[in-house]
Parts: sequence; C-alpha cells; structure tokens
Amino acid sequence: MNPSPNPRAVGKYLAALLAAPLAAAATPARAESYVETFSDPLNPAIWQVTTGGNELSVTDGELVFTRQASDSGRLRFVPELIGDFDVSFHYRLINWPVTYAFGDRLQLSVYNLPSEGHAIGRQNEGDAHFGILDGSVCCSAYPSGTSGALRITRAEGLVTLWYDAGSGWQNMGQTTDPRDMTLDFTAYTWNGFVAGTSYAIDDFSIWAEGFSQPVPEPAAGAMLAAGLATLGWMMRRRRPLPAA
Repeated sequence: MNPSPNPRAVGKYLAALLAAPLAAAATPARAESYVETFSDPLNPAIWQVTTGGNELSVTDGELVFTRQASDSGRLRFVPELIGDFDVSFHYRLINWPVTYAFGDRLQLSVYNLPSEGHAIGRQNEGDAHFGILDGSVCCSAYPSGTSGALRITRAEGLVTLWYDAGSGWQNMGQTTDPRDMTLDFTAYTWNGFVAGTSYAIDDFSIWAEGFSQPVPEPAAGAMLAAGLATLGWMMRRRRPLPAA
C-alpha cells in the first residue's frame, strides 16, 4: 500500500512549480513582442472575441471570419498599448461578394474610446480604404487584390497607418496621439451583406514599448496547468480506498 503524500511536501512542490509564472504575471511586460499564429485556440487572457452572430474560427494557422449576420464581429487585444508600438496582420479574401451598396469590410484599428477611432485600415469591395479618424477626413482609396497586409505604428507620439498590397509598405496617413491605445480587428458591413462572405487573417504581430497588463507567455501557462493537474492527481491519491 502506498503511503499518503505529505501535505507539507506537496505544498512546497507546488509553490516551487508555480512561483515562476506567478512572479512573471506580477510584473508588467516592457518592450515586448507577441505574435498570434492562430495555431491554438485563442487565449482569453489576451483576446476578447465578439462574434455578433457570425462565425469566427481558428483553422490551419488562420483566423477565419464567415459572415452570417449584419452585426459586427470583433477580435480585441485585451492589454492596451503603451508608448511606441508596431502592430500588423496579413489577410486573405476567401469569398468576397459585392452587394448593391458596398458590403463587407475588415479593419485594423487603434483607438482611445470606441467613439474615438484614430488610425484605421480596411479592405472594401474592389479596393482598400485608409484614413486617420481624428476629426479630419477619412478615407483614401488604394488598389488592392485578394490579399494584403495592414499595419499601424507609433513612434514618439506619431501614429502612422501602413498598407502592403505586395510591393512594400505604403504610408497611408499620420496623426499625433501619445495616449494609451486599444487594438482590435473588426469585421463589419456597410449597407447590406451577403451570408457566406469570408476572409482570413494570420501572423497578427504586436510589439509595444509597454502593455497595460502582462501578456502571459505560453511556458508560464503550461507550468500553471501542470501544477493544477499535479494537485488534482495528489488529492485523488489521498482519497481512502472503498471498503471491500
């Protein structure tokens, strides 16, 4: 018969196992990078997902959005961006029908409040539109194909919107704003939609001088899960055997 584990020894083991990830979570990340490869389910500590009645799925290294309703779908990065930053993603149009009055749009944006979007880049039907929403004009059109990349940077308070249709990054506009920024990808419609419209994004790259809260590292999450699993295993071992 195996002896029951010593509770004090178990406590010391778990404390050592969990100390590293908990210590890392106690200190805000500084000048860190994060790349979402969409190879695993989205981490709810990093991403906040709103489907709006549409389909949003992680498939083969891409986040695939499929239009089923007129409501917007949103993928929001939970920590805010502090100081200088550089964020981007690639997109691929899968099924992109045009309605009688525009239709579907995908957009990368940073903002201070939902009503105060600043730099936005969006793919429209047939072309791409870009602009700086700071109370001035929006937006400039640019020829686009079935794939491309959107990017927003900030350096010393200057926010710049970039677009790459395959020939290199093009500067699409600038504004000045030093405040902390919220980052998101939004899928919305303009004057009608077609069910089944779909597109994919990948390589969501995020670099920031600082984040408003720590971004969990995969290794820390794995250690935390291992510690909880070990605790459950040891507690099961301590249960008395049923009477014969």
